[in-house]
Amino acid sequence: MKTKKALGRVGITTVLLAGLTGCTTYVVQPEPQPAYVPPPQPAPVVVQPAPAPVIVEQAPPPPPPVVVIQQDDDFVQPLSPYGEWVVVGDYGRVWRPAHVEAGWRPYANGHWELTPDGWYWVSDEPWAWATYHYGRWQLAGSYGWVWVPETVWGPAWVSWRSGGGYVGWAPLPPAPRGGVSVNVTIAPAAFCFVDEHKMRDPVRPNTVIVNNTTVINKTVNITKTKVVNKVVVNEGPRVDEVERVTGRQIKTVAIADLRDKEEEPVAQKHANLRARPDRQPVQPKAEPNQPEPQNNNRPPQPQQPPQMNQRQRQQQQEEQQRIEQQRQQQQRDQQRKELQDKQQQQRDQQLKERQEKEQQQKQQQLLDQQRQQQQRDQQRQQQLQRDQEQQRQPQPARATEKPADQPPTDVNDRGARPNRQQQQRATPPKQQDKENPRNARAAQRGNRQNGGTNETDNAGQRGR
Repeated sequence: MKTKKALGRVGITTVLLAGLTGCTTYVVQPEPQPAYVPPPQPAPVVVQPAPAPVIVEQAPPPPPPVVVIQQDDDFVQPLSPYGEWVVVGDYGRVWRPAHVEAGWRPYANGHWELTPDGWYWVSDEPWAWATYHYGRWQLAGSYGWVWVPETVWGPAWVSWRSGGGYVGWAPLPPAPRGGVSVNVTIAPAAFCFVDEHKMRDPVRPNTVIVNNTTVINKTVNITKTKVVNKVVVNEGPRVDEVERVTGRQIKTVAIADLRDKEEEPVAQKHANLRARPDRQPVQPKAEPNQPEPQNNNRPPQPQQPPQMNQRQRQQQQEEQQRIEQQRQQQQRDQQRKELQDKQQQQRDQQLKERQEKEQQQKQQQLLDQQRQQQQRDQQRQQQLQRDQEQQRQPQPARATEKPADQPPTDVNDRGARPNRQQQQRATPPKQQDKENPRNARAAQRGNRQNGGTNETDNAGQRGR
């Protein structure tokens, strides 16, 4: 309060003084204030929108195969109608086709198709789905070409050669168990060759070149079979080179389409081979020098254990029991067939030995007959020589007259006695009648009937 009062007094005093001096008015101008200059604004920051995330679209996984093979026994029933299972040396139980023409060989009746996993062999042979995409072929002596089963699937199990205007392939021999190594030596006779410009044409047994050392020496090995992402890849000849030589663009075909066409008829006949959730195909192992590449863009897929109720578990157990029964039945059938084959071989061997023995006996008889005939010919020749010598010897002089009391005789050159006909000619008719027993008996009967007249007459006649 005191401060306010003081300020009020000062203000009044100032006004009074101004009034008293009121001769001059001073206007006090306010000091100019500096203009307001706004501070400099920073340059506007242009915020770029964040780039859209790059979405790498993963190719959809290939559809599951129609047929799934888990063990070698799965091939026994489907292939038995088209051939026979035999046991060969170190390979064990193998399969060989039946009713094939002479000189038949694998990978010689079909054509090649290009797929994302390399060259795929397509054939109309009823066993092509198995023997050209599983297992290996081997030339086994008298058995010919035999197929050794394996459970890893591939587009084609062949070794490639190229050069000098030719392209050739040969079946890969059996690989070591548990791998897909292709570092093997193949005989030149196993290769089939065609001209480069016929690579995409249908292959037939009469169009391929085989057992030609000149062609083999012009070519080099170009085999490139490997495992990528658990998938067997058969690269073989370069696609651009084949297109350049043939002058045709090659269209890539999906493997699933080719497999479905070959495997669907098999799955319809053999339901136990059809793919199911509980039947997963056997995955090939990667080569030691070719590690399987990793795909970092693929999100991890956690495996969730399947939830099965009691009914599903029971069905699964029944299915497993049924499969086990089929496997046991197949084993029994195989054992029975092996026993039959063994018995048949024994019978064939016995029949062969018996035929050989009979053939030897016939040959021996023929030799004996020939020897006897030769002996008879020699004896006849010797007899002929003796006769000729006797004819050349001088003959003794014959008597011109013969005694009257001695019947004429006809002595031959050898001094032999006259034969019976000569004696009959020399003997008088009456004497012949007497000497003949029948004539004597007839004469006696006549004498008895005539009362001895004939005998008297005969005696009289003899007297006369």
